[in-house]
Amino acid sequence: MEHLTETDATARALRAQVAELESRIRITTAFMEHSTDAIQISDRNMVTVFVNRAYEVLTGIRREEQVGVPVAELVARGLITPGSACAMVASTREPCTIVQSFPRTGRSAHVSCRPVFDERGEIEFYLCNDRDLDEIKNLRTELQQVTVLKNRYLSELELLRSQLPSTGDMVVSDDAMLKVMSRAARVARVDSPVLVLGETGVGKDEVVRFIHRNSERAGQPLVSINCGAIPEALFESEVFGHEGHAFTGAGSRPKAGLFETADHGTVFLDEVGELSLNMQAKLLHVLQSQSFLRVGGNRPIQLDVRIIAATNQDLEQMVRERRFREDLFYRLNVISIRVPPLRERLNDILPLAQHFLAMYNDKYGLKKEFSPGARFTLLHCRWEGNVRQLKNVVEQAVILTDGDVIRPESLSINVESPSLSGEGLAGDMGLDELLERVELQYLNQYYDSCGSVRDAARRLKMSPTTFLRHKTRLTEKYGG
Repeated sequence: MEHLTETDATARALRAQVAELESRIRITTAFMEHSTDAIQISDRNMVTVFVNRAYEVLTGIRREEQVGVPVAELVARGLITPGSACAMVASTREPCTIVQSFPRTGRSAHVSCRPVFDERGEIEFYLCNDRDLDEIKNLRTELQQVTVLKNRYLSELELLRSQLPSTGDMVVSDDAMLKVMSRAARVARVDSPVLVLGETGVGKDEVVRFIHRNSERAGQPLVSINCGAIPEALFESEVFGHEGHAFTGAGSRPKAGLFETADHGTVFLDEVGELSLNMQAKLLHVLQSQSFLRVGGNRPIQLDVRIIAATNQDLEQMVRERRFREDLFYRLNVISIRVPPLRERLNDILPLAQHFLAMYNDKYGLKKEFSPGARFTLLHCRWEGNVRQLKNVVEQAVILTDGDVIRPESLSINVESPSLSGEGLAGDMGLDELLERVELQYLNQYYDSCGSVRDAARRLKMSPTTFLRHKTRLTEKYGG
């Protein structure tokens, strides 16, 4: 009975070993069969023992025509061109690469052959990887095209920079913002009304100042009117002025309004979407007639101003909802400029942060700097408050940080990347690994959303080969 028990245990162990071996064989076969490289394996006698599907497609030779057949016979039958990588490896015992052609398909390939040695140091197998030359040529051509496009793109950016007038204190590094400023520079040369669009805090007012500063009205006033900050009851007298004794508390002397102060200059209507329909009608009349009446007055005052409006609201949607006059919208929207949010101008984040840091260092007599981790954190914030939020975060960090190095924990922001929260910050993960894991995450996200290496690489402004090389290396290192 004890003997039977031992036999059963041995049988179970053998079955487990066989199952494990079969599993490994299935994995190895699946890997080779689904490889994009054409794979051909020969035994020590240079007889083909395995080819995968990619090799059949490349050569046009069916599997049953090759397996069990010496490579020399395939050459003799004209199925592959003369010259055997296996023979070269047999003589040198070193890997080699040759170019071989396949008459049935008319295709050529780089054939890389490596020896596989047994325990006695004898060659047991020859493992050949064949890579289609046409595909390599196509990749090389694509790489050249990408390089040409990159060089053209860089030249265009340099041209944009050279053509831009002085941007004053503005920090502009990202190509998206460079294009905005190029459009603003062109608009500055004419006198047409401009509508500047963008989220709160993106820097719409800076774009407006840039347009005025580079216009023919630069020597005249730029008067800013915050349409959301002036109560409607006071709006008309503040904007258009009033005559003496026009209303209780008006005083005996006439008072010029903001429009009159801006004569021959520029009026900046900030947050124009906040205007009531009543005030919109009065503003429209001024824009159409280029004249206005002071409150309590009866003499029209002629006006020569340029109008630039800005808003963070969707005016077209407000027009559809009858909350903004359509005729005023079209009067203001002769030329529109959209200022992108900071999350769409990644190349502006660190230069802006450095600019604000230098400004506050100078203001408070300090010499603080960002650590690599702080710079990384700044880059991976969503910046819902845009440039204004970035400026506030930097000032707060400068004031509250002990010592001269600003670290991530000194920045009052939330980084939404999964790699930076929860378990991602646990353990002893260094900055290099953290950066690589986030890079892999973004490569995978772009690949999933775009559906192909080529489209994902184009979105990330890199060549497909660089994208694939980075993705493969990081996937092998971290998985996923």
